Amino acid sequence: MELSPTQAAQVATSTYLLRLSRDMSVAEDAAPTVSEAFDIGRGTRLIGATGIGVQHRSGFGFTAWGQGAHQGECLIAVRGTASAYDWLSNVRMGGVIGPSGYLVHAGFWRGAQSVLPQIRQQLNGHNPTALHVVGHSLGGAMATLIADSLSNLGCALRLYTFGAPRCGVDEHARYLTEQLGAQNIYRAYHDTDPVPMVPVFPYSHVPYDSNAYRLKGPGTLVNVQSHLMPTYRKSVADCAWSSLPVILPKHSSFEAASEWLAEAAKDSGPFIMGSAAALRLILSALDWILKQIGHGAGLLLFAGTTLIDGLARLLYSGMLQSIRLARAIGNMMMAAMRFMGRVVSATVDITVSFIDYVLGLLFRFIAAIARKAVDLISD
Repeated sequence: MELSPTQAAQVATSTYLLRLSRDMSVAEDAAPTVSEAFDIGRGTRLIGATGIGVQHRSGFGFTAWGQGAHQGECLIAVRGTASAYDWLSNVRMGGVIGPSGYLVHAGFWRGAQSVLPQIRQQLNGHNPTALHVVGHSLGGAMATLIADSLSNLGCALRLYTFGAPRCGVDEHARYLTEQLGAQNIYRAYHDTDPVPMVPVFPYSHVPYDSNAYRLKGPGTLVNVQSHLMPTYRKSVADCAWSSLPVILPKHSSFEAASEWLAEAAKDSGPFIMGSAAALRLILSALDWILKQIGHGAGLLLFAGTTLIDGLARLLYSGMLQSIRLARAIGNMMMAAMRFMGRVVSATVDITVSFIDYVLGLLFRFIAAIARKAVDLISD
């Protein structure tokens, strides 16, 4: 049986209490409904190294074994950390080969590797009937890669994340969704939370090609408060996964998004500065356009060019393919500038350099907001 949204949220919250404390009872007290099913009080605290250069070790979460009806099951929880936000916001960072042979984000995989040996040690000699892997924020990305690493153990595995960023490219997301089963991936996020919007292309979420559990965050603008666990706990309340108040997408096709982009690109168009809905559509349009052009994530990540430069060249090649794509790309560039509150002439030439400039501004704009959100849960 899966953890309920409330139980998963309690576990995600409890991990932060172990950053400095070695007393597992503090985590047990923070997850009262989970402690009935898992012996958190006698669980094992996970230790990780944070920081670049001078590093310090602190608590990164815990493992705990099930009891009663959950006998034989193992709970694995990891926390978010601000020490890795440079990995999150480095828009020119490439990928590395992850646990299943696909490209994943280098920083998140490094974080997962720092605790995986401890987790494997706890599993050694046991044959768990099920694994429950939980994480919030950057810990959600680490939890995803931990689940990937343990997915070959031959037991049921369920992944629960709150406000997690993307951690692998399309091919990885497709693979892991099939490996775990989309029904075993519980990804909750607020529509105004900036962290799930990064890193940008070519990274993707699991379950692949799914809106998962998109919840209404505070306000309509991208904001840092929507990233905090207290806000997530309030949103999930006492709901079951099937009864969460999810938001359904309004624009389900490239044509519908293209119409919105055309209006958003105009000076007289709707006010979109800082709008979370506008940002989602801009990023979705970027993904759709690139898929129509055709792309190779490996080429972009390892071909000796930066990610942004590679994307700019791909988009420009798309403009040369068809008038339809050229119009959509031009509108996307103008909408992105308006989202950032910048004014640009409608007659500007859409060159490779201009696309590179706009993408650089946009990616850094998103990353800056995401860093502020992660700062609130800093080490």
